[in-house]
Amino acid sequence: MSFVLLFTVFPLGVFLFWASLSMIRQKWMYLLVGDAFLPGKPSLAMLPLGFWMATLPFGDALLGAPEPISGIFAFTNLGAMVLGLLGCLYVPRFLQPRWMKDSDDEIKRGEGLYAREYRRRVLGQGPDGEPLTPDQRRAP
Repeated sequence: MSFVLLFTVFPLGVFLFWASLSMIRQKWMYLLVGDAFLPGKPSLAMLPLGFWMATLPFGDALLGAPEPISGIFAFTNLGAMVLGLLGCLYVPRFLQPRWMKDSDDEIKRGEGLYAREYRRRVLGQGPDGEPLTPDQRRAP
């Protein structure tokens, strides 16, 4: 067991796994920021990547185990890494939580929070949707 991996990669993997689970349950939504930078859903991809990183320090011990255990560990670890990396590029809709699908649909229809706020500012409307007078449009 590598102590460098145990004290660096293991805590990061546990954190990413926990953060992704919390994001899926809508408790800790900060990982959604990364979804704007890659074509897939990195916020969902952090679940298998966190699992992969958390199991890396134990690879030497588990790969030296008898054949069925080491093979299962190797395929599970490889699968988690591949799913995590592919998840940064593409996640099918049926694997996404319902609230994430609904949010993507709202954004595509132009009903998302950002689109509504931007539209209100461009059209010169107040918070209640009424048009602003020229005096109110001037910034202080």
